[in-house]
Order: sequence, then C-alpha cells, then structure tokens
Amino acid sequence: MTGATPSRDRGLAAWREARYADALDHARAWIAAEPRSPQAHQLADQAMARLGDPAGAARSYESAESLGGDVACAFNAGNAWMAAGDPGRAAAAWRRAAGGADALGKHALALGKALATAGERELAARVLVSLARRDPSAYAAMRAVVDLAAADRGAAATALSLEAPGPLAPPSLFSFVVCSIDEEKFAALSRTIATRFAGVPHEVVRIPDATSLCEGYNRGFARSRGDAVVYCHDDIDLLAPDAAPRLARHLTHADFVGVAGATRVTGPAVFWAGHPWLHGWVTYHAPGDADYEVTAMSLDAPLVTGIAALDGVFVACRRDAAAAVPYDEATFDGFHLYDLDVSYRAHRAGFRLAVACDLGIVHESKGDFGAEWSRYAARFRTKFPELSAAQGSPHFYAARVPTAADVLATQRRLAEIAAGQGRRIPARTPPGPRRMRGETHPGVP
Repeated sequence: MTGATPSRDRGLAAWREARYADALDHARAWIAAEPRSPQAHQLADQAMARLGDPAGAARSYESAESLGGDVACAFNAGNAWMAAGDPGRAAAAWRRAAGGADALGKHALALGKALATAGERELAARVLVSLARRDPSAYAAMRAVVDLAAADRGAAATALSLEAPGPLAPPSLFSFVVCSIDEEKFAALSRTIATRFAGVPHEVVRIPDATSLCEGYNRGFARSRGDAVVYCHDDIDLLAPDAAPRLARHLTHADFVGVAGATRVTGPAVFWAGHPWLHGWVTYHAPGDADYEVTAMSLDAPLVTGIAALDGVFVACRRDAAAAVPYDEATFDGFHLYDLDVSYRAHRAGFRLAVACDLGIVHESKGDFGAEWSRYAARFRTKFPELSAAQGSPHFYAARVPTAADVLATQRRLAEIAAGQGRRIPARTPPGPRRMRGETHPGVP
C-alpha cells in the first residue's frame, strides 16, 4: 500500500498535464500496489484511450467495473469497445450501464443514443424516457425519444388505449363550429368529419363571414344543437380512424378537451411558460410539404389533465361549459388570443381542461406571431395584469415522416415507449475479472 500514494499522485498529475504515457506508467505502478483499486484502473483505461489503445482501455474499464467502480465504467467500456471495432462487446457493456443509468447524469443521453445505435431500442427508450422525466431541462433526451419513435414506427403494435369512461355521460350529438371563408378547406374538413364521425350523430356549423373568431364562434354556438361543441380551424385533419369514440370518452373526464396546451399560464400565449409545462402531440403538414412533421411536447398520453390553457386549433367542450364561458368578442375582435383567453377563464372558473394526444391532429399552419398578434397580446396583458412573466423556453420535438400512416405509427410507438417506462430497468451485473465488457464516463478518477 505504501507505493500507491506516490504513484497515484504522480499519475494524476501527469494526466492533468496531458502526459498520457507517463500517466499510464504511474497507473500501472498504482495497480501493482493496489490491484483492487477501481480508481487505479480508471486512470489506466483513460490513459490508454488517449494513447490510441481502445481495446486496452475497455479491458481496464471493465476491471474497474468488476472491482466496484461506478456505472460510468460500464458506459465508457462500451464506448471503448466500439472504438476498438467490437460492437458486440460494446452493446453488452451498454446493457449493463443501463441498469444504473440514473446515476450517469448528462451522460445518460449518450448511453441512450448508444443503445439505440446498437439495436437495443427498448432499453434505449427506457433510458431516454427516464432521463426526460427526471430532468425537465434534458431537452435533447425528449428529442431523442421522438426520433426513436419515428425510426422504430414499424414496430408499433397497438393503438393508444382508450380511456375508460369517466363520471360524465358521453355526448349524444357533436356540433362542429368552423369559421371558414375557404371553400376548398371547408370541403376537405367536412369530408374528414364525415369520415371520422360516420355513424356518430354530428353536425357542422359553418360561419363564412365571421368578423373575428370570437364573434364567429359565439354565433356558431348559438346556432348549434350538440351537447358537445367542437371549435376548430378549417385547415386540420383527423387521422385516427376512431377519433369519434376517443373524443367522446375524453369528454367524460373533462369539460374542455384540446390537442395542445399548458399546465401553467404566465403570459400572452398558450406556450408562454415554456417547457416542461407544455403538453400535446400535433403534426404539421403545410401544402406542398413532402413530409409530415410529428411534434410531441411531452410524454404524457393519451389524456393529460390539469391543463390551464388550450391552443385553439381544436377544442371540444361540453355544452354547459361552453355556455358558461363565452368568447370575449369585445376585447378580442380579431384572430389572436381568443383561445388563451377563453380557456384560461374556463380554468379559473373551475372547469376541467385536458389535452388529448390520440386524435392524430394534423395542422397546416404553425401560427403567426407578428405585429397583429402583438396588438392583441397587449390587450391580454391589460385584461390579466398578473400574467406578466418573461417568456419561458418552449421546445417542440419533431420528427419528419413521409405519410399519414407513418404519423399514426410514430404516435403509437411513442405511446408504447412512454407507457413502457413503468417497467424497471434490470440492475446491471458487473463482469467478472476475465469478462471483457463494461463502460465508464469521461474524466479522471
């Protein structure tokens, strides 16, 4: 033991000074004095990695792992084996690292991506979702989950599960209220509604001459007869074949159901509070676009409750709730902020708001936040002076897929990935002294 300290100190000093050959020599002397020191093996493996000996580094990482080194040893061993051209040993090391992925911190993202590259998609998904849920600032992890779902969409086995009926009776008649001056868009939307709500009592109330969305929606509501009213834009599509029963069931749990929203309101936009308050899955597909842009703002599905504000692209509500909270056409006499105002007032009035992720909504537009929006944002701030926080950082995680069928498959796979995270990641089993497998994280002991 007496020779260990000088060797350790000299080895670490050499490492800090980028004298990697000297660091390796001192590490080997340290190992000779303390053969069961994980830190000594970690210094050796990192020196060998810098000296261009990845296989030697991998073996040393695994020695450190077998002697009680942390999960990072297994992670780095996988990286080293991959650099050495041995993907089989790399994958085995990464699998072991997954059992302690929560302790890897920011390196868990790299582990998740490495597992995906190695074909360990289920394990990769568990690592990435765990990271995304554990750390709301891990935006790249959420993006990686969405990308993984898109890449693995062919493996989707089942649709999103329907929610069980709630305490409220399901609607018996749906009234779609649409403000539209575009004959082609309205015809396309009417066909979509007729297809998705075939066999379900429904009506479409068109307002072709609305002076504002608030005025048009209030007028449309007065003309409607349904016990469920759906306010929606005319440039949307509903991809889910069973959108009607899904929406009906969601309305047994909530008074207002949208497809994108936030659990916190801090300023003049639904998404003002930023991540991680945002929820919903919406796909964008403008005319002429080759691909669909599948966007997910959270991993919660199929129904997210506790919502405080809803985006107005598609909002379904129970008739009594809609009657209690009409649109404010005096203040919002244009085409902006109508949705945030009415949904936030509904939330403050005690109505239950939710976001549905399973309807397969496709929208042509991503919105316009120009000078006209700013004018109505000022009106909103005047009406709600308490909502004056600085804008947060919203993150929209999107993957591009070629067809509408791919959109649904990606969303199903994303739902499966999210739901599967209740299963515990198996604890890692360190290799024995002669089993050449393992991983570790960058840095000196």
